[in-house]
Amino acid sequence: MEIFIKEAIKDDIEEINNLLTDLIQDERQYDENINKNYAVKNYYEQFFYKKDYCIIVAKDKSDNILGYGFGFIIDYGNVYNNKFAQLDALYIKPEHRKKGIARQIIQYFTKWSKNNKVSYIQLKVCNNNNKAIELYEKEGFITDKKILKKKL
Repeated sequence: MEIFIKEAIKDDIEEINNLLTDLIQDERQYDENINKNYAVKNYYEQFFYKKDYCIIVAKDKSDNILGYGFGFIIDYGNVYNNKFAQLDALYIKPEHRKKGIARQIIQYFTKWSKNNKVSYIQLKVCNNNNKAIELYEKEGFITDKKILKKKL
């Protein structure tokens, strides 16, 4: 199957919002606090025209969306020496997994980040999401910080 990785167009945004809902619901298996009834409405529209945000789609030759990625640049001024990018969302439809699509989206986002003079990329992943962790580690990500929580 031929796969095309590119930045999203305005017509893609509604489906990407739906994929974000799927991503959030998929993460319920790792995070019991996620509301099973939550659905995304009009989220990515706010980022579409902003230069420090990147919405990436993977499409087949018929222009069907197979998955997407979303990230942005963070610049805290002089708090840090360099600005960095956050890979905030990455989701591939279940029937298109294990085809290298996620890896291609990560590589696209990495290139976009380098072109924007970013020093590194960070992301968050649920502890028990071993498949995602394995993918990110294969792409050169390392554990740098941990987020801790305490259930009350």
